[in-house]
Amino acid sequence: MEVLIIKTGATGDVVRTTPLLRRIDGRVTWLTEAKNAVLLQGLGSFRRCLSWEERHLSRDASYDLVINLEDSLEVGLYLNTLEFKQLFGAYVGSGSKLRYTEDSRRWFDLSLISSYGKEQADKLKFQNRHTYQELIFDGLGFGFSGETYLLPEPIETGLSGDVAIAQSGQ
Repeated sequence: MEVLIIKTGATGDVVRTTPLLRRIDGRVTWLTEAKNAVLLQGLGSFRRCLSWEERHLSRDASYDLVINLEDSLEVGLYLNTLEFKQLFGAYVGSGSKLRYTEDSRRWFDLSLISSYGKEQADKLKFQNRHTYQELIFDGLGFGFSGETYLLPEPIETGLSGDVAIAQSGQ
């Protein structure tokens, strides 16, 4: 199975998406921002990790599943250049408006592209008691079972000692 994950955004969001790699059977291509690629190199069953700037390289495959967790028009338009069988997440619909698949509704109903509008999305977000992983895993039909993050092995830096945080003077 060929899978494409698109999660470019904030580094923390990329890290909290890594538990998916524990549940996906198949070869994974991940598109992310260049600054996040170092976190993903060598994790899971990667076919490859590509920076957003290298996205054109992902066009060489036909994907069984694309998981798009970004809600940007640029990413939505990029999806139109790919071959895939199934999509989970945001895409560009008629009138160049961002929409999302029914199975990703629990996550995107809380976002800026919510079909309910921002005000209702904010209310839903406030009422939500599920984790990011629960919403995504359930939408994909996996069910979240506490899968942990995947992180690269730490590198030896030669640094030692304690870390201190001090309030800056005013």
